[in-house]
Amino acid sequence: MLELFKQNKMYRVFLTYQFFSAIGSAMFSMFILLAVHLTYENPVYTGIAGFLMAAPRVLSFAVGPIVDRRNKVTIMRLTTLLEFIVLSLLAFTPLLDSFGVIFMFAVIFVYNMAALFEMPASTALLPQIIPEDKIMEANSLINIIAMTGGVAIAVILFSSVRDEVNFVFLYGFSAVFLAITFLLSLLLKNPCPKERTAKAYNYMADLKEGAKFLRGNILLYVTIAVVAMDFVGDIAYVNRPMFLEYHVGPQGYVVFTAMGLVGGIIGSYFAGKIGSKFRLGKFAFALLMLAGTVRVAFALVVPVSYAGGLVTIVTYLAIVTLLGTIFTSLNQKIPPEDMVGRVDTISTTFVAIAVALGALAGGFLGRAVPDVGYIFILQGASYAFIGAFLMLVPSFRKLPVMSEVRRQ
Repeated sequence: MLELFKQNKMYRVFLTYQFFSAIGSAMFSMFILLAVHLTYENPVYTGIAGFLMAAPRVLSFAVGPIVDRRNKVTIMRLTTLLEFIVLSLLAFTPLLDSFGVIFMFAVIFVYNMAALFEMPASTALLPQIIPEDKIMEANSLINIIAMTGGVAIAVILFSSVRDEVNFVFLYGFSAVFLAITFLLSLLLKNPCPKERTAKAYNYMADLKEGAKFLRGNILLYVTIAVVAMDFVGDIAYVNRPMFLEYHVGPQGYVVFTAMGLVGGIIGSYFAGKIGSKFRLGKFAFALLMLAGTVRVAFALVVPVSYAGGLVTIVTYLAIVTLLGTIFTSLNQKIPPEDMVGRVDTISTTFVAIAVALGALAGGFLGRAVPDVGYIFILQGASYAFIGAFLMLVPSFRKLPVMSEVRRQ
């Protein structure tokens, strides 16, 4: 992985950009739900916040053709600038005294609208600046660098989070990192010829072409699996602040979040080292079974053992990150290069619908169940069903190692 970093100058810039972007974005994503929960103590509000984080992604299908045909670097610059402005407003406005929950909801929505364009642009840019056989390694190193930075920031934040959380500090800190991200985006260069990005296109034809491609190959089943995982995952996600705040407190929430990042680093490392050595179908099935088992253990262990809970969250995030890296790399490697953005955003649209509905369902379910831990047990059991579904698909079951996967 380090060879790729040393030999490819543009990848080094891109990696640094991703490092600062991930820290700024992760801080927002990790703490906005905790902010809503601690401020209003209403699971329905937390569910609405989770819904608004996901709702813009429902429009992902409309973004794909734009990303494929336009300058991806320009898109990344503009959206990063908007993210910085929005987080600055959240950090430096007397939020609770003047605007309340409606303003917070508006900030969440606008921020995620910007991310709607930034993420697929980054996804589509990566295969254009590195060799195809290095995609898995490149994604792994991006995850490792970003999550390592997240752990370092979490250590700093730990000392600032006591019984009361200083969210102005947290989001101001996030805004600083996003400002640096914008400056780094100015160093990125578009690798495609100008005539390609300026080429006139039929929007609907491009969209239909992407949808047709997705329906016709293994990525359809990958998308179905990811949709199901994200639906049950977001039901659990919007209830995680309440679950952890009750059992380990706000400071414990920071610790668990940081340890989750450690798990992500471990998972990313193994994705780069061994992700390309196993037959992907059987490997993904085994990972889903293991992730489900560990998620059930998380719900049972956290109430009785702080240390045991940390072990389960590290293990769970390592497994899920490894799975996510595999699925992302397939999305980048299977479609033709000029369709990566379209295919990715079409699948993202269905994922977003599932996430938005899962967030809303999680908000109401968190109020209805006698013990929030049951929600995490449901999530774990669902992973077993998803793995079984994938193994019933012959083309998925027979997926070769990553190096043998070819563009279609």
